Amino acid sequence: MPDREAPDQTDAENTQARLNGAMYIAACLKQEGVTKVFGQCGHTNYGLIDACQRHGIEYISFRHEQQAAHAADAYYRVTRKLAVLNVHLSPGMTNAVTGVISAAADSTPMVVFAGNTPSYHHAREAHQAIRFHADASQGDIYKPFSKRVWRVDDAKFLPDVIPSALRLAQTGRPGVVFIDVPMDVFAQKVNADLPNLQFTRPSYEQPLGNPAGIAAAVKALAGARRAVIFAGNGVALSGAQEELKALAELMGIPVATTLTAKGQFPETHALSVGCTGIWGSRAANDTCREADVILAVGTAFGEADCSSWRPEFTFAIPPSRLIQIDIQPQEIGKSYPAEIGIVGDAKLTLAAITEGLRKTGPKPDPERAKLIAQRKADWDVEVGKTQAENGKPIHPARLLAEIVKAAPQDAIYVTDVGWNKNGAGQQLRVSRPNSFITSGGMATMGFAPAAAIGAKIGAPDRKVIGMVGDGGLLSVVGALTTAVELNVPVLWILFNNFCFSTIRTVGATYFNNTYGTEFTTPDGKPYNPDFMLLAKAFGIESGLVIEPDDLAAGLKKALAATGPYLLEVRTRGDVPMPRTGYWDIADFLRLGND
Repeated sequence: MPDREAPDQTDAENTQARLNGAMYIAACLKQEGVTKVFGQCGHTNYGLIDACQRHGIEYISFRHEQQAAHAADAYYRVTRKLAVLNVHLSPGMTNAVTGVISAAADSTPMVVFAGNTPSYHHAREAHQAIRFHADASQGDIYKPFSKRVWRVDDAKFLPDVIPSALRLAQTGRPGVVFIDVPMDVFAQKVNADLPNLQFTRPSYEQPLGNPAGIAAAVKALAGARRAVIFAGNGVALSGAQEELKALAELMGIPVATTLTAKGQFPETHALSVGCTGIWGSRAANDTCREADVILAVGTAFGEADCSSWRPEFTFAIPPSRLIQIDIQPQEIGKSYPAEIGIVGDAKLTLAAITEGLRKTGPKPDPERAKLIAQRKADWDVEVGKTQAENGKPIHPARLLAEIVKAAPQDAIYVTDVGWNKNGAGQQLRVSRPNSFITSGGMATMGFAPAAAIGAKIGAPDRKVIGMVGDGGLLSVVGALTTAVELNVPVLWILFNNFCFSTIRTVGATYFNNTYGTEFTTPDGKPYNPDFMLLAKAFGIESGLVIEPDDLAAGLKKALAATGPYLLEVRTRGDVPMPRTGYWDIADFLRLGND
């Protein structure tokens, strides 16, 4: 334990063997290829902020830690580069929890550094310390959703912890690791050489599935008459998009996806049937439900994607036979019984299955291809009715349809929650991987404003469209400041309906009540701030569309903007999402009026 004298911080740029803790960490991040660190400053974590700048790592500062975490998450999803978050102790760290757990739920590899009080004060009532049941116990808050939590009470442990953390976050099923660093540890000297990170992790980390399992999968798929591929986020994490496409085309197998995997198989492809589940496409749910063999790749079979696992809506397993590929053994058979469970990397295992199927002499079924095409055409007609509505306020389906018409083909869509998320998942068609970014596992309101900034920082040459409701934007409105400060030209499209529309629908449908869901003044008039005036106060250009026929022109102007832009569209808040699947909360909500 160091003595209580103020630590000497004048040697921050000493020789390699005498780097202080903060400089050591920054040097490891640089060696890892990290060029961006997200967060917010505080006195306990400023040592690392300074060290990052000295090593040429840009610090992306937000006015709230939740926003920084969402931005780091989206930055990873666009670039596939490690997300790094650096926050202050206690309130800074707790502010970040919502964003970090959202990233963890969607398997984003994220390393979170949190400052802490000096280690020699841990047993005292140190300022801002969390120590109600244990000294300096703030890291315990992160245990439920982190792959590993470290508290480093001496800089001599950094050479062991940092390589382990960087490895663990990014291998196996990626996720969050949390490193709690007392501020005196940032200042202590590290009497060790920098590690060679190339030699601290597997050289060949992607495991191929068991050959016997691959052979069994080949046999099952070769004999199937109504096979379906169900692709999850593991396809994106593995970079298996081309292998997925090759297998589908070889056998003529339709492909459905989870919401978070939307676009990993091009939705403009003849074999794409879209997303499944409560708000999925009817073509996807019908095709999956009737399958005789389902090849599931990198999916945990989440509730929303599986209609609460009710067999009459999306997946009927059994009688459908399930082949499940996942990097995590505990996912195999967790939600549905897997006849053939293969632990392995999606990219390598799909390639091996495809190679085996080539030898069987694939025979795509033209009649089934016609059936799939007809189902998709019928679905287009069904959703096209609301997409063509010309009433006021504007129907959100009409807005989504106009966005698709106006946006460039390589646009990246970042969604919040409500119609802009579920409607987009159901009705937008995304043709490129990593072009649809949403909070899947947590469905976090307030995700899109900052996440769109992170996505644009990661893909500066592509148009990034953040779609968000009025409730979501106002919960994290401070994110807009970062876009102005860094001149990040994000386009936010605001679905302004003066309410929490999804929950308003719940109240109106099941309780005959909208109490607590609408934004009004005491006299009952709809209320929101003047968003155009608000944008002006931030220094952001803006536009307002009220008339449906003005959507095309409004979107064209917004998309042409070269700086941050907020386009407010007045939309209906009383139209529920078309449900082609099921969510069993309805079983309990129906009791609301009893």
